Amino acid sequence: MTSSAVENLDRTTVPGPVDDAEDHGALIALTLARAIVATVFCGFGSIALLWVLEERMSVGEILLAVTCLGALLALQYFYFGRPSVNLASPQAYGMFVLQALLAYLPVIVFGQAWVSQPSFLAGSALLVMRSYVAWPVFTAITISTGVAQYYVSSSSLDVVYILVNTGTAGLFVYGLTRLARLVTALHEARDELAKTEVAHERLRFARDLHDLLGLSLSAIAPKGELALRLVRRNPGRAERELSEILEISRRALADVRSIARLYREISLNDETQTIQQMLAASDVELQVEVELRELPSHMRTSLSALLREGVAYVLRHRDVEHCEIVLRQEDGFVTVEIVNDEPGEVPDDANDFENLQTMVSRMAGRLSVEVDAGGRLRLHVRLPVTARSPEGTHAAADQPRRSMPEVATKLAGGLVVAVLCGLFLQAVMRLMFVDQDVRHVAIGSAYLLASLVLQLAYFSRPGVRLHSPTGYLLLGLQALLVGLPWLQFNESWTGLPGFLAGSALLVLRPALGWTVFAVVTGAVAWTQIGSGTLLPSALGQIFVQVDLALVTYGLTWMARTVRQLRAARQELAEVALAETRLRFARDLHDLLGLSLSAITLKSELAYRLILLDPKRAGVELAEVLEISRHALADVRSVASGYHEMSLEEECRTAESLLTTAGLAVRMDVAYEELPPEVSTVLATVLREGVTNVLRHSKGECCEISIRTQDDGVRLNVVNDGATLPSERDKDGWGSGIRNMSDRVAALGGLLTALYEGDSRFGLCARIPIAH
Repeated sequence: MTSSAVENLDRTTVPGPVDDAEDHGALIALTLARAIVATVFCGFGSIALLWVLEERMSVGEILLAVTCLGALLALQYFYFGRPSVNLASPQAYGMFVLQALLAYLPVIVFGQAWVSQPSFLAGSALLVMRSYVAWPVFTAITISTGVAQYYVSSSSLDVVYILVNTGTAGLFVYGLTRLARLVTALHEARDELAKTEVAHERLRFARDLHDLLGLSLSAIAPKGELALRLVRRNPGRAERELSEILEISRRALADVRSIARLYREISLNDETQTIQQMLAASDVELQVEVELRELPSHMRTSLSALLREGVAYVLRHRDVEHCEIVLRQEDGFVTVEIVNDEPGEVPDDANDFENLQTMVSRMAGRLSVEVDAGGRLRLHVRLPVTARSPEGTHAAADQPRRSMPEVATKLAGGLVVAVLCGLFLQAVMRLMFVDQDVRHVAIGSAYLLASLVLQLAYFSRPGVRLHSPTGYLLLGLQALLVGLPWLQFNESWTGLPGFLAGSALLVLRPALGWTVFAVVTGAVAWTQIGSGTLLPSALGQIFVQVDLALVTYGLTWMARTVRQLRAARQELAEVALAETRLRFARDLHDLLGLSLSAITLKSELAYRLILLDPKRAGVELAEVLEISRHALADVRSVASGYHEMSLEEECRTAESLLTTAGLAVRMDVAYEELPPEVSTVLATVLREGVTNVLRHSKGECCEISIRTQDDGVRLNVVNDGATLPSERDKDGWGSGIRNMSDRVAALGGLLTALYEGDSRFGLCARIPIAH
């Protein structure tokens, strides 16, 4: 296996934006979204004000128009557009009525100049009302502007234009406001969504604890009580009960390690190396072939556990000299093959095969075991590569968690299509206003249609990588579709330069994009003013194109941002899930590992003493019962996510266990009252230290001291008979030491582990009480 392949095993796949521009957008989503909404609304209002000026009204009427427009825009932006406002409240309906008065009453005074202003009201109707009421009201408001236009000007083209204008404007008012609110809501909902994922993981973990450990620990208590009663009356029967307790405790300890391994993220690279070392020690030649790309963290963890279980399954049934492991990734699947060279038949061990099948099923994969044409046993697994772990996922439970992002994505895509099509129709009708030549209108409409298709098919299409050579090439094509008609039709051409300006903001880096935006806007101004168009009309065209560009950019950009935020919140949930799994694994190791080791140790001692010293055996059995009850309580505390330990009780337990193991114990305990969190962490450090002594030390003495100092408390556990570790162990230590170090560091303290002279090992924790 090459070094590059090894490195690829541990890379993390992070869903989200695909280029820097999009990444930058995701960081400023809230600010830029609000700025776009404000600019578009002001531009829309400015066009109405220009129409008022074109009517050459009095100063008083102009001031009235400015006041009404200011109130209408302020109401739309600062009330309906504010994310914190409850749009389903009676107050929102009251504001809607006020907005209706501002939208309709000024028509009496300003006529044609005010006909388009109910567009804001149409957008607000979609925001405030339920959908089955909102859409009929939206339609009625749109039709009302057509009726008003008919009375002002009976031209059918004018009526159709104002209908399209009101409908399109109402949609982008609703779209920009709603999408901005959704972006805000998604930001605020990320933590809650992550907590929901954690809750589901906790439920599954509690179930596994109950199934695997609860039953084992519950079985120890009655058997221990029976053995305790039979120690004197029937030592032989008590010996058999103790033998069963030993078997249960050993199996439970294996279950703890199994669950902890599944819930801790395992390095696939480390697991492969471990398997190589294990097989080498058994004189088995191993050949590994890895063709994997980037995988999500849960897939690496699952493959690591599967590899170990699969190799154990194959080797458990055969005496082999050669083993092959092949991992490949293609077409969205990972395949794992484990093959050995010993001929024979497929082993029929239902329990082992069922365990492996259950593991594969939890990963939504398929498993087969067969003997190939060469007589080799071949284990084949096929797993889908998924962005999220399928374990513990329930479709019905997932649906509410996904509803908000899915609605936002569909809403964004639908609004982009509807608004851009509406803007295209308006551009066609503006062309018909200024040029009655059918041939010119047909050619111009063809240019406009091509520009629309390019916009929808590429620039505003969700998921397209815009910052690419293809994007630059198509942006040049968009420029041709906008520029050539200008040369052909001169001043009669208004077109869709806003599409070009908006697309430039999407494709180019911000500095260059805004420069192109300014150039296109300036070109519109130059052609309008240079052609002799009246200033109000020229300004109106400029505002129209600026609004068109910002609406194109804003809706497309926010739709893409909603998709990015959806990926981001999934990643956040995965991170929270991984942290929860790590904490579960740590708590299992810290709390249950020592308890089950102590049960096994004391049961073995009682087993040896039951015939030689029944009284001493009874004492040990009584302690086994007490430890098993504590361990069962620990199982429940880990599952519930809460556990507080007593340092005083842990000191007594440590002294008893070490004495039972035959070590001379020296206790030096003199500390003041400690905060609960400090006491719990010190108790877990002491437990880890005692566990290490019992498992790894071959010495005769252990010293434990706990003393308060001026600014904190210090715990030392020192034992002799320690084995000098390898260089790798010195750097990485064990998982227990790392867990303890994290716990101590979380309280502002420091944990050190050091091999001293004369085969002595010391574990020292210092924690400031001020924390």
